[in-house]
Amino acid sequence: MNKREVYKKRMALLKNDLSSKYTNQRFVQQRLQADGTVLIDVVLPSETELFDPMAPAEYGKLNPEIYNYIDEQAYFVPSEYNITVRFSGRKLSAQQQKQVDAAIHEHYNLQVYDKVDDIRRNRRLGIFLLVFGAIALAAYFFLTLYYNQDVFLEIVSIVGTFSVWEAVDCWLIQGHERKVELNNALQMATLKTEFVSPSADNAGKRKQQA
Repeated sequence: MNKREVYKKRMALLKNDLSSKYTNQRFVQQRLQADGTVLIDVVLPSETELFDPMAPAEYGKLNPEIYNYIDEQAYFVPSEYNITVRFSGRKLSAQQQKQVDAAIHEHYNLQVYDKVDDIRRNRRLGIFLLVFGAIALAAYFFLTLYYNQDVFLEIVSIVGTFSVWEAVDCWLIQGHERKVELNNALQMATLKTEFVSPSADNAGKRKQQA
């Protein structure tokens, strides 16, 4: 069986009822709250470090495992939904809750600023490539009137065409991808945090079981 046949077979399996059990929409519906946000539950075991043990305490940086788990769950939430992250599993003081909320938003706000800077750099690069390519192509057409150096003219033509094509790629393809990344970062930066005490969490579980 060649690669194409394997690909077709796997795609056929995904189109069957096996795939209906594992969809983004089902993931969202299971976690959709009354306020329209999608809930990500983060259970904090007592033995797990809340803050990054390698970062200075004044930085207030959370344990990377917490960010990784939130990112892993948020990956399946479409960008049009807002997200609520609910922490449970241990009792956090009011000060700790404030630190966690601040750390979460600072972490994702930094990602937003990084994406914004990336879009600006990509836009400036696209402008530079377009101008450079236009000058190179104009020089090519001008030089064809007075010079007969085929190799040199061919190089100028290739450089100009390549620059213009890269400019189009920056704006249409990479630009779209970066806007999608920015939208995803904004989704995370505007998430809400909730904190549930162990007693309230256990009461909720008992109510569901009843």
